[in-house]
Amino acid sequence: MTLEDSDLSTTDATLARHRAFAEVLQGDRPMMWSDWASLIEDSQCLTPSGQSVARWAVDTLQRTLGSDFLQRAGAAPGAHPVFSLGFWPGANDVPWVYANLFQLAAQFELLTQSRSKDWGKVKQAISSNLEAVGWIHCLLQLELAGLGLRAGWQSRFEPKLDNGHLADVCLTREGNQLLVETVSMRMSTHEQEALAFFRTLAQQLSLLEMQYAVHISGSLGTPLSAEESRQWLQEIGSVARSVAQNGIIRLVSNQTGGRLEISREQPTLETTKLEGDPVTEDGWGRLVARLNDKARQAKGAGPVWVRLEEISGLWHFTPLQGMTLQEKLGVLLPDLQKELASFPDLAGVILAPAILWAGNAAPERLSARIEREGGIALRSPLPGYRVRESIIVTRAGQAREDARIFADWYEQEATWLDWALEQMGHPPFHTLVQEDPEESGR
Repeated sequence: MTLEDSDLSTTDATLARHRAFAEVLQGDRPMMWSDWASLIEDSQCLTPSGQSVARWAVDTLQRTLGSDFLQRAGAAPGAHPVFSLGFWPGANDVPWVYANLFQLAAQFELLTQSRSKDWGKVKQAISSNLEAVGWIHCLLQLELAGLGLRAGWQSRFEPKLDNGHLADVCLTREGNQLLVETVSMRMSTHEQEALAFFRTLAQQLSLLEMQYAVHISGSLGTPLSAEESRQWLQEIGSVARSVAQNGIIRLVSNQTGGRLEISREQPTLETTKLEGDPVTEDGWGRLVARLNDKARQAKGAGPVWVRLEEISGLWHFTPLQGMTLQEKLGVLLPDLQKELASFPDLAGVILAPAILWAGNAAPERLSARIEREGGIALRSPLPGYRVRESIIVTRAGQAREDARIFADWYEQEATWLDWALEQMGHPPFHTLVQEDPEESGR
């Protein structure tokens, strides 16, 4: 075969994959794992070795979750995380997506090989529970089991407590035991609705700006119904067309306080591009409610730790935003210890937000560990230009050694993926992706 023939063959294969993918997107047939993974072959992010490891990862997911998982996930109410920009290579060809994919596949394989007790329960749960909250819950269980496994701890899932309830993970080593309950704290329904309204309308306004070469700025107000949004968008489109023709600046308002300015001129620095009405919820009250739920479950069977994933915005939309790691520990430590004093069956809490974007900061600047009075604050860089911040707090005077065990695990999380890949016989992550800081945050 000549070089020209090889190029033609590659082009034909690419076209065939794209046609097959288009059939799925158009609803002509159900999505298969081969469709979900098809764009890996066209990746500009993966090295040849990375493509090989990505194919292994997808095979591992298919084997663990089932051949029909994508069809069931696609038919479930709401968007399943397997199709999200943070996990699906076909939707987002960037390093951190592959880091997530490789990590989950490695966790599946390591737990299978280690014969972790009752691993089948979690495997069944992540395959059959198609709600996003169920997926996140299982990922937290896998996170703890995977970190513990590297440190020589064995994991058991869904163990029965002395009070008859079940814990999420029991970690054991040389006679020591750590019981952990995992839970996530998401945005409230009200907050989710407001965010969805803002994102949807902002995207549609951006299209109008491009269509008519105008600029739209101001406030969207509080969420509108679908019909109200449609009518307001029609009015905005009509005004945008008028402004494009005559250049006269116009204002468009709605019944919930939305007020937009449409002009040909670029907004000044003092002008807000787009904003929605702030939605304020009692985030701290909801966090305490999660602890209370776990305390009731552990009653009479403690001490139990709580791994709490904070994805409600507490880290971003409160005074915590902009604080240093030391300042966050100073704020959260006394408040969490005050709440934990009311829950004698809880040993402590491991609190962390969703993984954060680290930008171009050097890894050594992202690593930090601060200890004080029963609290530990950690920052650890993760593959794909990301970082995790964690606050570990014990009930006053209790379980400080256990807290340091967890802190050691999370402090070493930066190298966990390379360790896991090595166990699977694969090269380290940095050789699998062509990392470009400007591209990796898309």
